[in-house]
Amino acid sequence: MKIARIINVVAICALLGAAVNLYRIKYDATLHAEHVAKLKRQISAEVDSIAVLRAEWAYLARPDRVQAFTTRHLDLKPLSREQTVLLASLPDKPQPVDEIGKKLEALGLMGEDASIALDKGPSTPVSKKPAPPAKKSTIAVKPTAQLKAPTTRPAPKPLPQPKTSAPLNITDFLRKNLGFN
Repeated sequence: MKIARIINVVAICALLGAAVNLYRIKYDATLHAEHVAKLKRQISAEVDSIAVLRAEWAYLARPDRVQAFTTRHLDLKPLSREQTVLLASLPDKPQPVDEIGKKLEALGLMGEDASIALDKGPSTPVSKKPAPPAKKSTIAVKPTAQLKAPTTRPAPKPLPQPKTSAPLNITDFLRKNLGFN
């Protein structure tokens, strides 16, 4: 008899727990349905505003209106025959300048006695003046054996992963769900 009462109490508690859980699920579903309806209303409002903006743009970009603005605000004249230029009268494209080579020559590192070797073809005559001697300076360099790599390096930051389950913005959402381009 005592076991039957314990089983009845456990069954009633389980029934109450299931009822509370069912009510919570129903409440969440209602909340999500309201949220979906709100988003649909917002999308509809955005579609309407896009249509209004397209109509306004078409009205403002009419060729006759643009022409009226150009005649009123710009001092443009028709193109005359004297304004045309022949292709042959245009100057040639300037030769590229090797800025790094100029700097190396100024430092005396591009002369014939320099330690930087140039790959010159055998047919190229060497008619340049020898570069002036470079200023002598002392540079202190550690031997390679004394160089040490840094012991601690910061860990690379992981790249942010884009969310694939939800659209990034309203435009992507409209393209995906409503077929807008």
